[in-house]
Amino acid sequence: MRVNTTKMRNLQTRDAKDPRIFVAIIILILAFVAPFFVPGAFIYLIGLTYLFIILAISWDVIVGYTGQVNLGHTVFVGIGAYTTALLQVPSRFEGSFLSFMAGIPPLPIFLTILIGGLMAAFVGFVIGVITLRLKGYYFALVTAVLPLVFIQFLYVWSDILGGEEGFSVGLEKALAPDPTGRYYIALFLLVISIAILYIILRSSIGYKFRAIRDDEVLAESVGIDIVRYKVLSFVISSFFAGLAGAAIIHYRITIGPDVFDIPLMLLIILATVIGGLGTLFGPVLGGFLIFLAKNWWLKGVAEHIGEFLPLNDEAILYIILIIVAIRAPHGIWSYLKKLIEMVRVKSG
Repeated sequence: MRVNTTKMRNLQTRDAKDPRIFVAIIILILAFVAPFFVPGAFIYLIGLTYLFIILAISWDVIVGYTGQVNLGHTVFVGIGAYTTALLQVPSRFEGSFLSFMAGIPPLPIFLTILIGGLMAAFVGFVIGVITLRLKGYYFALVTAVLPLVFIQFLYVWSDILGGEEGFSVGLEKALAPDPTGRYYIALFLLVISIAILYIILRSSIGYKFRAIRDDEVLAESVGIDIVRYKVLSFVISSFFAGLAGAAIIHYRITIGPDVFDIPLMLLIILATVIGGLGTLFGPVLGGFLIFLAKNWWLKGVAEHIGEFLPLNDEAILYIILIIVAIRAPHGIWSYLKKLIEMVRVKSG
């Protein structure tokens, strides 16, 4: 018992000295005080970045941890987004075959955001049960088609869904009246999402996800129900994608086809791959860097480069992806992790 107690104390001391804990605390403090030092326009963008990071880490659950290449992740973003938008503006159902929905009483914003996540999870369950029995690239091909199918629904039911132009949910339906309030709510949602996913992925469920990713045949031979855990991973990934998609709508007030669009899917892939697949914290870093680069930093760079080379911000991003794929195939996080471990060894 003394030996076990001593080992436990050593582990607790080691965890207390883990540099990653201090790094996480410092980042949270910086994120909390940022509105006091950063202009409002940039605070709005950074808050939107936090919600985008949830999209990146949710995609990492199914691709990085379970090894199933989902190219239709924006389907669940869009389902969550349109679910909350329609529940907040039920008048859009008037005169349609769903006119009985127009009488829905107003619901709290955060409740409809949660419903958006649950609706995305339900659709993810249905799609997962049907498609996750497919092997290899067939699953990727099927999911790649899904956003195109759902985009067509926007045009077929344009009276309800707003078609190409989309619609607004109204300023009174925002996450908060001012950009700072929205920023803190987005930060809260990101921290909660990371915490929940960290617990799941560090549990036996997460280890089974990784076992399936590494070797499906071996995982099945030791008694893991492969299809069951693939579907579970897909549902978890879909839920957080829908939750973030719904929150994004109440953050920016408007909804449109861009929540289903291919550019958003490419941005999610870019952020996750550059950050590091199967690491959880890699997509956090990659999502932060890529989203801000796309919507802020690279704008000026593209203007200066454009004087010599005909490149826009998206082309620069894809060049960065190619460079990282060659120089850092495991993502930026793998290098930072090695650096942190070196600091940890020296300090311990």
